[in-house]
Amino acid sequence: MKIALIRQKYTPFGGAERYMARLVEGLAAEGHEVHILAAKWDAGGEAKVTFHRVPIVRRPGWLKALTFSLGCKRIIESQRFDVVFSLERTLRQDVYRAGDGCHRIWLRQKNLGGGLWGRLATYLNPFQLGYLALERRLFTDPKLSAIIANSQMGKREIMELYGVPAGKIQVVYNGIDAADFPLQKREEYRQRLAEEYRLTEELRILYVGSGFKRKGVPALIEAAARLPFPFKLFVVGKGRCGYLKRRLRVLGLEGRVVFTGPVRDVERFYLGCDLFAFPTLYDPFSNATLEAMACALPVVTSHYNGVAELIREGEQGVVLRDPLDAEEIAAAIGRFVDAGERRRMGEQAAAAVAPLTMQRNSRETLAVIRGVLEQKTDTQENGE
Repeated sequence: MKIALIRQKYTPFGGAERYMARLVEGLAAEGHEVHILAAKWDAGGEAKVTFHRVPIVRRPGWLKALTFSLGCKRIIESQRFDVVFSLERTLRQDVYRAGDGCHRIWLRQKNLGGGLWGRLATYLNPFQLGYLALERRLFTDPKLSAIIANSQMGKREIMELYGVPAGKIQVVYNGIDAADFPLQKREEYRQRLAEEYRLTEELRILYVGSGFKRKGVPALIEAAARLPFPFKLFVVGKGRCGYLKRRLRVLGLEGRVVFTGPVRDVERFYLGCDLFAFPTLYDPFSNATLEAMACALPVVTSHYNGVAELIREGEQGVVLRDPLDAEEIAAAIGRFVDAGERRRMGEQAAAAVAPLTMQRNSRETLAVIRGVLEQKTDTQENGE
């Protein structure tokens, strides 16, 4: 069968990209003819893959998404693929993986705690309006055969906002490769982190992620100012931090919060810290939270994170009611001062995510694609 996979930028590196690379391997191993539609790619060794470059207009932002969608549609109509699987919001696909959740929900969450003018600026922005229109068209397209959500939270949102029947949406949790996180090196990494940052007995709090405002770093810093015990907060990832550093000076937290920027060896922080704090405003299924739990870190996150479905209060961590409430965040972090509690919850966190392997993720995703293939084959044979 001739199968197309859509990704605006394809590279073997990164979470979504590794996910797609495994799909390519699995489909090619089954003898399918695999095509990738992308505006840009950085790939090697995919001898059984045909690439199609999709031209896009990069500025303004709303035009980039639209021209990519239109470009994909033209290629799809000319190539006559048997199944089209998309990781992007496009105009024509048989299977869509809703890895980013619902943009409509994110816009609502983005304005939590904001005023009227902020909401107006959001909903009158051509980029946001374009994305909303594209999303609505995608989810209500009668030709869309299946949707893959990466959490039950994401599935509920799609059903409630767009009236999609439950049977059309399959939940496939993200996967993790345990080999990337060598638990046997925990003591080594703890010691290395202690030497690098001159740590003694402080509680080591870790945040990993990009887009600091969306994922709760401002509230986390406000919470840190309320902690009555020694700590070091590591903020790992890419994001604007100038205003956050100014806030640190006002709060007297300089030296207690470290912005590392993006790092290649993030496992040394996962394995060298005590607790993972991720008070996100919206994340359908945070890979960083999944990785932290796999490294036996107890978690403080919000119920707007799909991974919260795997956390039972007081067993694998704490789920926040309000990610903007610094007092609630500080109280949750305070529960992990006791090393015994951290160890107990960390072990349960690791056990909770142990079944979520990359192999399971690929297997369940391929099963959805096969189901659509069979459905389309039956329809063709019956002459419908």
